[in-house]
Amino acid sequence: MTIELLRIDDRLVHGQVVEGWLKALRINHILVASDSVQADETQKALYLLAVPHGVQFTSLTLAEAAEAWKAKKWKSDRVLVLVSTPEDALALQESGAPITSVNLGGLHYREGRVQVLKGISLDERDVRALKKLAAKKIMLEARPLPLDEPVDITLYLQRWQDEKQSLGEQPR
Repeated sequence: MTIELLRIDDRLVHGQVVEGWLKALRINHILVASDSVQADETQKALYLLAVPHGVQFTSLTLAEAAEAWKAKKWKSDRVLVLVSTPEDALALQESGAPITSVNLGGLHYREGRVQVLKGISLDERDVRALKKLAAKKIMLEARPLPLDEPVDITLYLQRWQDEKQSLGEQPR
């Protein structure tokens, strides 16, 4: 299995992924690695509807995805792995998936998150997971679409901490 991209995007399969990344990287297989999606037949069916004809779709738990990645299960495929949180990317890595880089595509604002870049809002758990990945020398880039300039997200982890402190909150 050739993993072309591991992307963190809380929307998982959507237009930017299908129209941007699939075409640019010539992806022929989308793997959603998510315990919650794997347990929900309706979610799997909805994501399958968003996948273009000719592109294979697989949904696995995080542990199953890590095992498949290590075993190079889809040797002849060009695979895009999608997870919805930095914690999920860390779980894949800690389960043995040989991750060298991670693309952050969309972590949208909600209560408790701080916006650090357009389309990238982080909470404490996100920052903790990203710091652990960075400490393992895994490249972390924020980039919505393939033609956008990649941004080293580690440069913005301090911005998150500064913003939390300016709001009077102490990051743990």
